[in-house]
Amino acid sequence: MHIKEVTDNFSLDRIVPFFQPIMDISHETVWRFECLARLVTPDEQTFVPSEFLHIIEQQACISQLTETILNRSANYFRDLNAAWNININEQDMLNPDLIQTLAEALHDYPNPKRIGLELTAAVVLENVDSFETFAAQCRDLNIAIYIDHFGATPSNINSILSLPVNGIKIAGGLISQLMENQQTYEFVEHFTNLAKQKEISVVAVHVEDWATLEKLKELGIQYAQGYYFSMPKPNL
Repeated sequence: MHIKEVTDNFSLDRIVPFFQPIMDISHETVWRFECLARLVTPDEQTFVPSEFLHIIEQQACISQLTETILNRSANYFRDLNAAWNININEQDMLNPDLIQTLAEALHDYPNPKRIGLELTAAVVLENVDSFETFAAQCRDLNIAIYIDHFGATPSNINSILSLPVNGIKIAGGLISQLMENQQTYEFVEHFTNLAKQKEISVVAVHVEDWATLEKLKELGIQYAQGYYFSMPKPNL
């Protein structure tokens, strides 16, 4: 079934979170989970966001998508002692209703500090003032903030590390170059050392083999995510 075949009867009820662990590689334990939106058809075919976001945009329900993933992830993890993140975009961050939605979802939620939001570096750096206001509101709710895709596009290290964030994910494109490109290795090493000084967690993504994992340990990176550990799954 092609994605266009589910357009006419599309429903947000078909959007569910799949979970991928973010590992603490120094202790070989799960640190957090990233909750990734998936569209699951009645015949159990699964589609990733790049294949169905155009439907969401056509129906003008981006905010409803975020709310759906937030609530379903919160319900799933409510009685589990595990930290978890969801992804939000620029529209979500600039939506004044999102903080209210988060506050309502966490009103009686056990240990809200387990919850984190991920935004791309590009979105944050293009909206620094708005981001800082949003981050302050999240801190009031004890919600962690993580920057995703750092290094996917040119950006200043000091600009990123000056932001009020809990952690930063290094883009998979940089991680894939660690083995062959000394300049990339030195850039990631420098960034990691500066982040540690600011007590900002560094996460390497798209880790797909043992050799890359060993290189991350060599660099002193504590957290990693990728198919080497697990593909996103509908259940833990």
